[in-house]
Amino acid sequence: MAVLVVSAAFFSMILSASLLMATGLPLAMHIASAIGESMFLLIPLIYMIYKKVGVRKYMMFGSAKHLVYGPILGVCLWIVSIILVLVLTYLLGPSKAVGEAEEFIVGLVEESPPATILLMFVTGASEEFAFRCFLQNALKRRYSSPVAIIGASIAFGIAHFDPQAVYIIGTFVVGLLLGILYDRFRSYTMAATAHATFNIVSIALLLLA
Repeated sequence: MAVLVVSAAFFSMILSASLLMATGLPLAMHIASAIGESMFLLIPLIYMIYKKVGVRKYMMFGSAKHLVYGPILGVCLWIVSIILVLVLTYLLGPSKAVGEAEEFIVGLVEESPPATILLMFVTGASEEFAFRCFLQNALKRRYSSPVAIIGASIAFGIAHFDPQAVYIIGTFVVGLLLGILYDRFRSYTMAATAHATFNIVSIALLLLA
């Protein structure tokens, strides 16, 4: 059932973002992306409330010190990701999906840097809630930790679809590392801040390049 809930969140994200982008409103791309990404948080959360699950205990927030560890780990994840993408690009060729994602992000930054940074935090918080707090925990209740981590990471990779597989493999590995961190430290705070930092560092260096 957890896989269906995350799938519903994914398709809701695509639909809501597409509809809002079509409005042509100021900051439409930022608003559409933020609302779309928030579906990854809202739909699993609504399901958990409906099922009367103790959300705070289920999520495992972690401690305040994880707000410090998260950004450090996010930078480490970025380094691993860059090396992996370079290797995959060499083996599989340049990814059109990665190029389009980079162009979209540059467009967001050009329109509003502060709104883009805020969007990266929304993305980190929402996706970590869906894939780590919700899906990985649900799988762990039925299977072992390794199976739960791998299963949630596969879903995370597929959500970043790329016909050339570069984006999928890259996000799968990042998801795998985030899943291990979440399982080891039992901290949503760490996973979410690591994810957000990973996104922000990626944007910063993309612009410098």
